Amino acid sequence: MNNQEIIIRVATQDDKKYSTIITDEMESSAMARGTGIAKRSPEYIETKIDEEKAVIAVTKTGDWVGFCYIETWSHGEYVANSGLIVAPSFRKSGVAKAIKQKIFNLSRQKYPDAKIFGLTTGLAVMKINTDLGYEPVTYSELTQDEAFWAGCKIAKVV
Repeated sequence: MNNQEIIIRVATQDDKKYSTIITDEMESSAMARGTGIAKRSPEYIETKIDEEKAVIAVTKTGDWVGFCYIETWSHGEYVANSGLIVAPSFRKSGVAKAIKQKIFNLSRQKYPDAKIFGLTTGLAVMKINTDLGYEPVTYSELTQDEAFWAGCKIAKVV
């Protein structure tokens, strides 16, 4: 990844223009992998931006590169770094790991005492999580908040 060309930062109101691109790429990527993914709408992404719970990567010329957001449950006791997606032309460049590091730092800043976790169906993200110090846990160690489990419902991949 060329840090001279890619900016990774907390998303701002101006970044809402990327919300449809982000959700379309999430869906396309899930279909290409043949895995389910919790479907998110552009409006949902915009809400995360409004709440200052999103990190975006863009080029200096304004092209979208990647995105990730924060989910919270049980009054901030549990925090997930969710929805990591990188534009296909920037994959395998290190940008995903940089986004995950930035969203982890933002999560820790906003929720210093939270249990931070990430869920993934992808080997690449699992490796990134391990490299960043995440430890595997069983589902029973995650929040029992019903909103969490409702949000995990997988969209059907056809």
